[in-house]
Amino acid sequence: ACRALVDELEWEISQVDPRKTIQMGSFRINPDGSQSVVEVPYARSEAHLTELLERVCEKMKDYGEKTDPSTHRKSYVRVISQDGTKMDLSGVKMDGDVTSSLKFA
Repeated sequence: ACRALVDELEWEISQVDPRKTIQMGSFRINPDGSQSVVEVPYARSEAHLTELLERVCEKMKDYGEKTDPSTHRKSYVRVISQDGTKMDLSGVKMDGDVTSSLKFA
């Protein structure tokens, strides 16, 4: 579940234009009357990451459960590709119980 979450976040971060920035700073005013404002990359800014974390659980419906035939270890795999490529879904269990348990994990 953690790997699925991180994969989703990394994908969303990679889709942001690297040149896009956001101004961050303090609301404090310096003695000379100025404010210290810094431009940081938007992709990994606190504002963007908070926005991503608020909606990442909804994306867990795109995952299914796959059991490794040799080790019998279960893992979550994406059943709908993010870029439209075909995916191998052999041995993947997709049902409401799997997606809802992952969504609320």
